[in-house]
Amino acid sequence: MNVTRKRRRKVEIPTASTGDIAFLLIVFFMATTKFDVKEGVKVQLTKAVDQAQQKASEIKLTENEMTRIDIMQNGQLSFNGATPVTLSDTDLDKKILEKIEMRDALNKRETDPTLRSTKMLFLVKTDPEANYEYMVRVVERLVTHRDRALISISTSI
Repeated sequence: MNVTRKRRRKVEIPTASTGDIAFLLIVFFMATTKFDVKEGVKVQLTKAVDQAQQKASEIKLTENEMTRIDIMQNGQLSFNGATPVTLSDTDLDKKILEKIEMRDALNKRETDPTLRSTKMLFLVKTDPEANYEYMVRVVERLVTHRDRALISISTSI
């Protein structure tokens, strides 16, 4: 007896609508995904005070508390308004260390324990026309002493 078998069709997955499904999934995920919005840097501004209160609360800093470093357009440095000079990296390091050690010596003589930990403040002011590399060079030298000094940076003289 001869038995005939049914031929099985080859099994296929229908792919005609795959593109449509993928497109719908993309639209769905784009519509339901929450994107992070960068809010920027938060800055807390002080409250406005009248001129009389402001003058009463102003603190005058001397060379003992603050060293102002002006960076000129040509890269020369002026310390506390002195004549601008060109300094090598080693000379700049020596000058910074000299100012920090002067503040440390004053701290050792201080009797008030809260004032004994006062750090030297370096105010770096850069001429707007100066090359960026001049300011970076000075700040890199100051950052090596960040445990013993404070740094404030401004871009106008």
